[in-house]
Amino acid sequence: MAEPEPDGTPDDDTVEFPVITDGAELLTRRQVARAFRVTSATVASWARRGRLPEVHNEAGRPRYRRADVDQLHASGFGQGGRQRNG
Repeated sequence: MAEPEPDGTPDDDTVEFPVITDGAELLTRRQVARAFRVTSATVASWARRGRLPEVHNEAGRPRYRRADVDQLHASGFGQGGRQRNG
């Protein structure tokens, strides 16, 4: 892990993640995958494509707000295989 500069600021190699501290219920990638019956890689892909907002815990691990997961589930996305256009 990168050491902070003498003035206490992180050095330029430090990567900052948005950390949730508002008490939102967070799910792991695996929990979301199980809920949708898909792989963890699929959930990661959804996050990269902006379909499911991803936040990080204090350790920098990806997490997903239950409210966002519930909204995605209610929309029908990820149910019954691939989404079709048209």
